[in-house]
Parts: sequence; C-alpha cells; structure tokens
Amino acid sequence: MDMHPSGLLCFFPPRRLPAEAFSAPYFCRMTHLLRSLLRSNTPQSAVYLSLAASAVLAVGGILLGLTQDSLAVRTNGIVAAIDIVNATVLVAAVQRSIRTPDYVYNYGYGKYESLALLLSATLLFVTLGFTVYQSVVDFLHHVTTKHYAILVVYSAFSLAIVSAIARIQTRRARSVAMPMVEYDADVWRLDTFTELCVFVGLTVGWVATEFAAPSIARLVDAVSALAVVGIALRMPLRHGRRALDQLLDRTLPDEVQYDILGVVAENAHRFCQFKSVHTRQSGKDIFVEIDVVMPYDYTFEDAYPVEREMNDAITRKFGNAITRIYAVPCPRDCIHDGKSFCPVKLHREQQA
Repeated sequence: MDMHPSGLLCFFPPRRLPAEAFSAPYFCRMTHLLRSLLRSNTPQSAVYLSLAASAVLAVGGILLGLTQDSLAVRTNGIVAAIDIVNATVLVAAVQRSIRTPDYVYNYGYGKYESLALLLSATLLFVTLGFTVYQSVVDFLHHVTTKHYAILVVYSAFSLAIVSAIARIQTRRARSVAMPMVEYDADVWRLDTFTELCVFVGLTVGWVATEFAAPSIARLVDAVSALAVVGIALRMPLRHGRRALDQLLDRTLPDEVQYDILGVVAENAHRFCQFKSVHTRQSGKDIFVEIDVVMPYDYTFEDAYPVEREMNDAITRKFGNAITRIYAVPCPRDCIHDGKSFCPVKLHREQQA
C-alpha cells in the first residue's frame, strides 16, 4: 500500500482503524485540513478558533451554572453557546464572502457577513429576555448558589482563556481586514469584560455568603447575569448598524469620500469635467466608481494612463479598493469660432 511520507502514523497505523484511512489521498486531505485550521493568516482559522473556544466555555459554563445554581455563570455559558451558533454561521458566511466577484454578483459576496452579524444581534436579544425572566424567578424562589470556590476557580480559568484568544483574534483581524473577523475580535475583547464581571460577581457573592447574607449574594448573581448580556449586546448593536448600512448599500464614511475626492482633485487637469463618484462596501472590499468627461478626440491609449494612475492612487490609500473609472467624451461645447478651449489641451500647452 502506498503510504504518505509525512508523519509517523503512516508507518505505525493503529489496528483499530481501517487500513485505507492511511492511504496517500486520506493523509493529503487531513494534512490540508490541519494546515488550514492552524494557519493564522486566513479568516477561516480565526472562525475555527472561536468555535473551539466557545464550545469549551459554553459546556463548562452551562453545566456549572445548572449544577451550582449560578445564573451569571449559566448566562455566560449561554452567550458562549450563541457564539458557537454565530461561529458556525460565520464559517459558512466566510466561505461565501471571500469569493471574488463574478458575472452573477459583480460586487462580490460580502453581504453574507452582514446577514451573519444581524443574526448574532437577534440571538443575544432573545437571551436578554430570557435572562431577565430567569433572574426574577430565581430571586423570588430564593435560589442560592452553591460551592462558590469551584465557580471562582472556573471563572478565573475562563478569564485567562478569553484574554488570550482576544489577543490572537486581534492580530488576525489586522492581517485579514474582513468585517466579520474584526467583529469576532471585538467580541472576544468584550468577552474579557464579561468574564471579569462574572469573576467579580462570584467573588462578591462568595464574600456575602460567608457573612450570612444570601439575599445579597442572590441579587449580585442576578445583576451579574444581566450585566453579562448587556455587555455582550454592545458589539452586535455597534456592528449591526454597519451591517445594515452594507445591506442598504450606504456610501462610505465622509473621511473615505474626502480621500477619494482628493485623488480626483490631484488629477483634475487630466480630464475636462468631474461628474460624480459612487461608493459602496461589500464585505472587505470597497467599490469606487468615478464618472469623468474626457476630450472628445481622446483614444483609449490617451485615456488609459489617467485611469491607471487614479486607480493606483486610490489603491495606495485603500488596499481593498476596487476602482472603476467611466469616461465619456465631451459634447464639444468648448469649441468656439473654430477654436478649442479644452482645459486639458490648454494645460498641456502651458506645460509644454
């Protein structure tokens, strides 16, 4: 049997696995999968890391929250479980959004990201309603948290994990420059504060229990649970507006527009008239369309350097820009009494 040379397993296969599992095609697929998961410069790897970490935090938080009657820990686990759903949706959205524009979708597939972000906000709003209801029920039924020591140790462990992943995802967001990965990094940075809120709440509740004040401990647990959801909602609300803007094809921010107009102004002497600029964003790509009027007797060879240099100037400012410059010939209204007053040609004569 032909064995793949990369790895000791191909030479010492476990007996419990079928022999065909160690064929060259199988190892090629598995090696490619592992490399894609561990490669730090891809948007997929960022989402897979979030999925794995959220799974650990969700299982631990929900189980401990239920067995130890802590609404704060349970809610934090539910938020992590929502992150699992989000990460699953984000995996599919990333696979779609990174596709290049084609003849069917000329502006790419970036709107999948926007839909995923809006779904995240919806799930967290549902969680907020459930947490408000559960906090009232637990407080009225005098539910008391058990074994604070275990919960505090777990919370400290979770805080360390979340802080480490937040740093990793922040670095990845800077390298891939995609809205969803940036959103995920922001969520993990915010999760650091939610974990800190849970840790402080558990510590205060533990102290209150030791001083025979269970009502205060219950109140602190309920407030901590509501704070967890409240903090978690800040990011979807902030990015949700941006996602909605992309779905509605809102133009780019004013500062971006000014930079683009600056490029147009620098090249104003190279065309007769600037008519308009249209901008939009789809995922990580921004699309810029500029309409200008060129001299009526310009050939493609004459007009191409203008388009190329303006395109290069905009790309230097925004690496994810896709620029299209549409040129139309002037209506010859600059010719009077048989003499041309074309501003482009007059500028060339002055330079000569």
